[in-house]
Amino acid sequence: MENLKVLRNAKKKSRQLELQRKLQQENTISRLNSSLFDSNQNYFDQSESFLFKEDFFSQLSDEIILRIFSFIPRKNLLKYAIVCKRWHKLIFDESLWLSFDLSYRLVNAEILMKILNLGIKMLALGHSDIRKSTKKYITQNSGSLRNLNAQLCTYLSKSLRLEFLDLTNATLDLKSMNTVLKCCKWLRKLSLESLEVDNETFKSLSENKNLETLNLCSCRGLTIDEIIIILESFKELESLNMAWTNLDRESVYILCKHLPNSVQKLSLAGCKTTLLDGDVASLAESCPNLVDLDLSDAQSLTNTTIQIIANNLQKLEYVAFSRCYSIVPSSYFMLSKLDNLIAIDLFNILKANSIETLKNYIPSLRYVNRYPFCFIGRPRIGNMRKSLWGYKISESFSK
Repeated sequence: MENLKVLRNAKKKSRQLELQRKLQQENTISRLNSSLFDSNQNYFDQSESFLFKEDFFSQLSDEIILRIFSFIPRKNLLKYAIVCKRWHKLIFDESLWLSFDLSYRLVNAEILMKILNLGIKMLALGHSDIRKSTKKYITQNSGSLRNLNAQLCTYLSKSLRLEFLDLTNATLDLKSMNTVLKCCKWLRKLSLESLEVDNETFKSLSENKNLETLNLCSCRGLTIDEIIIILESFKELESLNMAWTNLDRESVYILCKHLPNSVQKLSLAGCKTTLLDGDVASLAESCPNLVDLDLSDAQSLTNTTIQIIANNLQKLEYVAFSRCYSIVPSSYFMLSKLDNLIAIDLFNILKANSIETLKNYIPSLRYVNRYPFCFIGRPRIGNMRKSLWGYKISESFSK
């Protein structure tokens, strides 16, 4: 009997415990539901109040908004242009698109034309591959618009605002390049390094009367006709790189004789047999204000050239005679007359002990054999990838 009573009491206690647990669960569920309801109600109240709050951003001036937009990556800016009409207008303001870097990229004609038509002033296309667009609204299903040059002729603005243009080693056909250059009227600095050029190229460029820097290093197709156009058109030229352009004897003679006296930086490297001492004398007379001069690999030059330079180019700060084997090494000591000479390149000419002797003999000389590659007129030197001719350039879409 006693065992039965114990069992009954145990069953009662277990039932009571189960009832208590159920009650606790129901209480916690009801509390959670009430708290969720309150939080949702607060959220809706806050969202409604937010919708009816004043838009402080719209009260900002255009100048302040443009300043804010200038810190946003270009790729995101184009997405934000669909927010409202005001944002669309401000995002395509010319102040946000002054410069653009598309170097080392595959560039579609559609993107190139949009960027150029925005009115940018600085564009880097060095080592880029520029290709035609295949979009239907560009080609219009017309056979005549299925090549790059035709697309540029049709959709490119006839008066671009470009001032700095780098086309160094770009993959671009000659006709398309001439079409782009024909639309440029305000160029100040231009690089066509390693590209093919012709008479039409310089006729297209002839309207850019304020051209200061021209890099034609390793260009193909330069003849006496192109040299004459350069000399007649660009009277304000300050920096000219004609290295390794395979100029003939007549072209070198005309160039040295008639270069404008505004030229301060000049490279004629690679004129192995066509550059003579007499040309250097003409050069010293036509360009007395030369600061940087590169005559590397001119193997017909003799000691007379060193004497001409030492007596006539007193403002010279840098000069290069690398691999000029016809010049006697001891003649370089005549350059001590140049008080402003800071650097000289004599690769494959002087040994280490001779270099130290030369430094000691020329008081102003600081650097010998510092620049293995010519820097005159080039848009980028060494690791300076975020600038173009010393000016900071904006990042591309990948930013």
